[in-house]
Amino acid sequence: MSRSAINGVLKQFPLPAPMSVTGPESYLASAKLGLGLVQVPRFHAEADLANGTLIPVLQQCAPPSVPVSLLYPRNRQLSPRVRVFIDYVMRVFARS
Repeated sequence: MSRSAINGVLKQFPLPAPMSVTGPESYLASAKLGLGLVQVPRFHAEADLANGTLIPVLQQCAPPSVPVSLLYPRNRQLSPRVRVFIDYVMRVFARS
């Protein structure tokens, strides 16, 4: 079952599943082979969209956003690596 928002209304569509994959790389490979439409996070498909290997379709049926959380102990000193990672993730998701 696929769920998409169309004009602000959440709709569900039963989909046949002749092929099942477990990761975005496999979804993208199947799309590039012409096996159908795929729905992956945009950052996985950016390069293929930029060079025209893939094109966006059904943009008016975008799925609802999924929240992202970073969990870390606030009462302890963070290592510089963890602090850099948190800052990076915050910048990336602030653009979305």
